[in-house]
Amino acid sequence: MNKKILLTNAGLWAAFDGLTSAYLVAFALALGASNVIVGLLGALPWMAYIITQIPGSELVQHFARKKIYVLFSLGRLFWIPILAAPFLFKEPILMIIIFYLLVKLCESITDPAYTSMLADLVPPTHMGDFSSQRYKIISACGTVTLVIGGLWLKQFPKDSPTGFALMFAFGALLAVLATIAMTRLKEPAYKDHDHHSIKEFLTLDGPMKKFVLFSTMFYFAYMLASPFFAVYMLKNLEMNYFFYGIASALATLAQITASRYVGRLTDKYGDKPIAILGHIGTALVPLFYLAVTKQNIWLIIPVQIYSGLVWATADISRYNLLLCISDSRKKAMQIAEYNLYTSIPMVIAPLIGGYLTEHASWILVGIPFVFALSGILRFLTALLLFRIPEPRAKHEYPLIYVFKEAMHFHPNKGIQYGIHIVKRVAQGLVK
Repeated sequence: MNKKILLTNAGLWAAFDGLTSAYLVAFALALGASNVIVGLLGALPWMAYIITQIPGSELVQHFARKKIYVLFSLGRLFWIPILAAPFLFKEPILMIIIFYLLVKLCESITDPAYTSMLADLVPPTHMGDFSSQRYKIISACGTVTLVIGGLWLKQFPKDSPTGFALMFAFGALLAVLATIAMTRLKEPAYKDHDHHSIKEFLTLDGPMKKFVLFSTMFYFAYMLASPFFAVYMLKNLEMNYFFYGIASALATLAQITASRYVGRLTDKYGDKPIAILGHIGTALVPLFYLAVTKQNIWLIIPVQIYSGLVWATADISRYNLLLCISDSRKKAMQIAEYNLYTSIPMVIAPLIGGYLTEHASWILVGIPFVFALSGILRFLTALLLFRIPEPRAKHEYPLIYVFKEAMHFHPNKGIQYGIHIVKRVAQGLVK
């Protein structure tokens, strides 16, 4: 029952996010936001994590985790003043920044409670399977709402805030339903009721220290470019909102397709080798974007499909590593520590990326320069995963062996079968 509630909550949250945060950059661009503002919007969620993780971890020591989640998740209703900003304020972008930060403050303070509760409810032996189910539901609901959002916005002039406002209102309603679903959860007993000092909170050791170092550096490389994919598609490639929704949904659809397979791979071969393959794979995504122009815009289709596949691999394996490497005796505190440290580069990187898109000029200029730099840094930081011990698999399999096994999509025909299927799908899309 608890697992069903967690999956229902995840699906409703994804639908809410697909109708709100996924289109926030488009909303800001319609109101005249610059690349620097786009970078700031990308940084705000992680700024919120820096502010809230120590208080969030402390709340878990005093209050029921379900109550913490339910109370603060109602902060998603701050999307109402966000959607109303163009109609009520002379400086709507400033108001959007303020209220979006409030939304993320309320969401992020619940993370130590929510994530530690999820880890207590799911046995480690089934973590990969559950994570893949959760990821699949999130991806499916996100895909549907992205497409619906693009179709909806197509009915309005590109610079009109009206379509965004109505869409954000419906998204806020879904957020309320997600909160209501969690009220039915039967909360497990929490193992750690010690009151940890600030000094203890800021102390990491062992595998968790290595994992946090990797994640911190990788998130910097990732967020350097992440907020500007939407800008590149909407401004550089001049996509309309419908095509933007379809392109975004393709990546999510690929994530859905891959999630169950990735979950089984992590349960069979461990999280570490799958994480290495997935994170190295993400390094190619921004580089592939450089090949897409207005003249060959159809290339965005295979690029987005590839992006979805490698991000499913990276996200599921990285999430499993966090849940399994963190100490069960102080899980909420260590998850809060992880969120705190990894949020720092997530704040800094989009701001640096925004500056570089408008000022950097070295071989490449603007967003393409940032894409190339991000790809190189993603690859280099992914190598840090080799230093992290495998937490679940009894035997550490060689990376090449895991790669070969992972690429055999069919037990008899192997990789040739997979290539044949990809060709058929691609031919169908072109036709």
